[in-house]
This record gives sequence, structure tokens and C-alpha cells, in this order.
Amino acid sequence: MDDTAAPPLLEVADLRVTFATHDGAVTAVDGVSFTLGRGRTLALVGESGSGKSVTAYSLLRLIQPPGRIEGGRILLRSARAGEVDIGALDERDPQLFKVRGGLISMIFQEPMTALSPVHTVGSQIAEAIRLHRSATKAEARRLTVEMLGRVGIGQAEQRYEQYPHELSGGMRQRVVIAMALVCHPELLIADEPTTALDVTIQAQILGLIRMLQREIGCAVLLITHDFGVVAQVADDVAVMHRGRIVERGPVRTVLKAPQHPYTRALLDALPSRRARVA
Repeated sequence: MDDTAAPPLLEVADLRVTFATHDGAVTAVDGVSFTLGRGRTLALVGESGSGKSVTAYSLLRLIQPPGRIEGGRILLRSARAGEVDIGALDERDPQLFKVRGGLISMIFQEPMTALSPVHTVGSQIAEAIRLHRSATKAEARRLTVEMLGRVGIGQAEQRYEQYPHELSGGMRQRVVIAMALVCHPELLIADEPTTALDVTIQAQILGLIRMLQREIGCAVLLITHDFGVVAQVADDVAVMHRGRIVERGPVRTVLKAPQHPYTRALLDALPSRRARVA
């Protein structure tokens, strides 16, 4: 069977997001369209302010006022829930609750803002399990400790009882990854998952995401401005500029032969390229 002929897991068509300001509406995402296949990794690349994170937040309907999704379609073809038109769901629809954290999970850019400072890291992961899976309190604790171990956190039983401020930046990011993947989502959104981490920890985190992706079989939407990260983990890439996708394709094709001037400018800004020119 040819998997490439199967319909994509995620289909985004003509997504438009605006933010109201005193000077009028500002368009942050302007007609963005893309697809993401099951088990594949799509990197959404662009400089700060290009609309990457706004696009990602829109998939979970997390845009808050003065932001507004003006139009477009967000279709998830879930193996567990069937076709879900996320954009058409009412905010109070139970299906939207199932999508958030269940069918689609997100690794947020800064783990200290993603984790509650007044609850232990273990209790926060266990709560996600009990919300989206049928599990007792004891079972949720067992699954949490197991997941903490899988993401490379030693002494998981003891770490369960610790608070975010007691962990290093790399360990907090592992906790956020554990929380995102513990309910086996079909789509993982990773918003700059290695921001503020040193190069060694960055490589470990990227390797961890790839390993768990293979185990769970989920697709990944990676939000980043770093083409070095893209080259390591992505299958396909879409380049965003001023709220629009200006180029997309397989990673090797885009990196070797970029067609859009903006993509070429981003690649030319890489230190390795500048060193070769020098």
C-alpha cells in the first residue's frame, strides 16, 4: 500500500488571523495553506513576527482577543475521532476539549510559562492523563513516572514530587515533552522546543522528540527560525514571511535549491554559509 496516496492527517486551507489595534486590524496570518501527513515532520520556518506561532496556536483555537481567526479551514483526519473540522467547532464543544491535549498536543516555547509554579511536575502530567485517558489516580501516577523515565529524567519517583523551579531548563523541557506526549497525540506541535538551551541539550531534546515520535507514530509540526534544526529533524519545510507561506517542499530540495529570495536570505544568514563565503 502506498502511504503517500492516503489523505493527510492535517489540512489547513486559507487560514487568516487578524489582531485588532487602535490603528485598525493587523493581519498576522494571511491565507496560509499546508498539509501534514501521518508520521511526518513539517517545519514552519521564518523570522520572529512572521506568523509561525500564531498559525500553530490557531490549530488549537488558542487565539485570544484582540486576536481573531477570520477564516479558513483546519481539518484533522483523526484515526480515533474521524474527521474533525477544528475551525468550525464551538468554543464549548466537547470535541474541542478532546482535540486539545488529546488528539493534538503542544510543546510550548518556554517551559516555565507552560508549567504551573505551584503544582509539582508529576501532578501536572498526571492531571493530563486523567483528563484525556480513563485512569485512576494511582494509574495516572504510574504512567507519569514511566513517562518521566522515557524522556530521560532519572529518579523519576523523586522528580514527580518536585516543582518546576527545582529543575534545570533542560529537565523542565523534558517534563513539557512528557506532558505533551503522555496521551499519545496524533499531532505534536513543537513551538521552538530548544529555545534558550545550550547546543548539547538542544541535540538531546531534538533526538528525544524524534525517538518518541517514532514510538508513538505521531506527526510533528515544528515551529522554528533555525534551519540547522530543520535539517536535522524535518521531512518537509514551509517558509513563512509576513504572514504568508512563500516557499514549501521537501527539506533537501529547499535547502539545496531555494527558489524564493526570502528563503535564500535566511539561508545566507547561517554562520556556516558566511564562513564558506569568507
